[in-house]
Amino acid sequence: RAVEKKGYDILLEALRLLPRNLHWRFVHVGGGELLKTLKAKAQELGLLDRVEWRGSKSQSDVVAAYREADTFVLASRIAKSGDRDGLPNVLMEAQSQGLACVSTRVSAVPEVIDDEVTGLLVPPNDPAMLATAILKLLQNPQSAATLGEAGRAAVQRSWAVAAAAISNELTAATELIGSTECEP
Repeated sequence: RAVEKKGYDILLEALRLLPRNLHWRFVHVGGGELLKTLKAKAQELGLLDRVEWRGSKSQSDVVAAYREADTFVLASRIAKSGDRDGLPNVLMEAQSQGLACVSTRVSAVPEVIDDEVTGLLVPPNDPAMLATAILKLLQNPQSAATLGEAGRAAVQRSWAVAAAAISNELTAATELIGSTECEP
């Protein structure tokens, strides 16, 4: 979603800093209150020929977009109102598709991305550092693939742990219910 806490204005600034001869394309999927403003910023920064705004899409279209991508970037930050991402689902979705991810050290993002292990982390609101991290992945596809695969494995492990915990809770609840006798 194009909202302040997602940091798309910072991402656009970072993309402007990438070398002009570098081949890249930014695809945004989703709506949001800042979409019109961000489109104007992309034009102002001279990025319109490299940016695609797809608007809101179904979950299957979102997954297809992940599968078309080489990397995923989320420039999360704390909005002026104090709004922030807790644990961004989009990062886990992108990692589940094996995408190398770049994001910021905000809220629970470092719980999803282990810097230099399952992705890259930079400080929030820092277009230069974000551009450096993006460039690092684009210039080293093997490193990006390694980070992407490590991210996929980490997401699969955490979902397996969560599923096991839920299963254990259900088993315990079933045993408790089964052992409880009701008196008339």
